[in-house]
Amino acid sequence: MEIIVKNPTNGDAMLVDSRGRAQVKSTSQTKTQDATDNGYSFNINTGTIGLTSTTASGVLYFKNDEAPINGKSNFIVDSIAVGFDGGTTTGAAYIKVIKNPTGGTLISGATAVDMAVNRNFGSSNELSSNTLAYKGAEGLTVTGGTDAALFYETGTRGYYTLDLVLPKGSSLAVTIDPQVSAGTRNVYVALIGHREF
Repeated sequence: MEIIVKNPTNGDAMLVDSRGRAQVKSTSQTKTQDATDNGYSFNINTGTIGLTSTTASGVLYFKNDEAPINGKSNFIVDSIAVGFDGGTTTGAAYIKVIKNPTGGTLISGATAVDMAVNRNFGSSNELSSNTLAYKGAEGLTVTGGTDAALFYETGTRGYYTLDLVLPKGSSLAVTIDPQVSAGTRNVYVALIGHREF
């Protein structure tokens, strides 16, 4: 026996077949798309940073200090994008993500990123002023923490899916060793992520 459950106001229906399986027409979207639709998705971008050496420099620091929404305060780092331009290099750039760094001149320098924007242009939601998003520069250091990811990049842009969960109070840093032998290698790092809600 089949049963049809129907909403009398709009005609939406669900069929439950004789084996207890529900059959519906539905639309699905990822949690990231849902967060963007609801105004809880963000692009955090360092802007252009000039790197000139073959040693790692701290280029991005992010610390989640968001107040809970419906009891949830996690920030999900969906991905990072890294761009490169200029300079003569000796090989692939090394891009490292560091979990919960404890110090260094990247953090103590506290230079705000160039962009921290909601990905839903119709939303007025912003990151809390207590959440820290800093950009780095040539020679800035990152100390402590645990290496969490490493990428090599030989082109002009890399896009890396991370799906990292940063509970309130957690942080990450990104360092880049651009392998520059001459000139300046301009870089940017964009952190793409969303709030749980």
